[in-house]
Amino acid sequence: MIARCRLLMVLFLALAIPRGTHAAEKVIADFGGLSGFQSASWVAKDLKLFEKYGLDADLVMITGGARSVAALLGGSTQFATGSGTAPLIASARGSDVTILAASYNKFPYAFVAKPDIRSPKELRGKRIGILNFGGSNDIALQLALKEWGIKQQEVNVIVGGDAPTRFLSLTVGRVDATILSPPHLTRAVQAGYRVLADMGEMRAKFSQSTLYVRRGYLRENREIVKRFVKAYSEAVHAIKTDRERTLKVFAKRMRLDDAEILNATYDYYAPRFSFPPRVDMAGIKDTLDFYAERNPEVKNRNPLDFVDQTILDELEKEGFFKALGR
Repeated sequence: MIARCRLLMVLFLALAIPRGTHAAEKVIADFGGLSGFQSASWVAKDLKLFEKYGLDADLVMITGGARSVAALLGGSTQFATGSGTAPLIASARGSDVTILAASYNKFPYAFVAKPDIRSPKELRGKRIGILNFGGSNDIALQLALKEWGIKQQEVNVIVGGDAPTRFLSLTVGRVDATILSPPHLTRAVQAGYRVLADMGEMRAKFSQSTLYVRRGYLRENREIVKRFVKAYSEAVHAIKTDRERTLKVFAKRMRLDDAEILNATYDYYAPRFSFPPRVDMAGIKDTLDFYAERNPEVKNRNPLDFVDQTILDELEKEGFFKALGR
């Protein structure tokens, strides 16, 4: 009798569970930092969009594209985000990496200088601080100098660390100019420093925030990847359209309690996000052209070799992006 009661209880519980219920799929994704252009993943996390699409996503901060790619290839993460440079170079050298999407296809920087420097031409002979050589800071600087007709040897490029460190170096006179994005850009303007150029308005394109995976993982786990891209895409849509909720996430993640800086940060980034988050192939080409001078393996390569937007194509065909806009 007891055994029969237990069996009936098990059957009752089994029938009571809604059909289609299953445990959320566990995945690990990285993000490169806490600047606004890097926010798609952590907005998706904080707005519970991964959960909405059946994913239990853990986010880990990994700074630097090379480390991000290494973690992805080593299996520590399943999804990676960052500028297009690292996955492009890794893929060109034979690694199993492909770019799926891009939430931010512009340089998110402004060129900031001491108040007595009034135009880009006055940068000749000056010290310019960047994060590191070979990264998006460096590419932005080189392309800006090219547009301004300034040769690299006419300026002194200094590796100056992250944005807070570079801003400090500017204030104490270690550098004459640097590249900043909000909120540090807003603080620099408040302090009286001069914005020489908004690098997002330059002719050159750049995939600043991309989503990339191993090709093998995409092939073997396509449905999981599709769910992740849905959450990522909806986060981009939220950033562009839901100011109130996005500001709360920005305030929490960036630890901003100054309303003026918080709102200026949102106003700078939100309109520049790409929705749907398609990769601007012109940005991939410009990046490949830049690196071709130093890395022969990327010379004359087709940008399409490095990008797989078939998930985005499927979502477009299914009306996913239109549905988010209703």
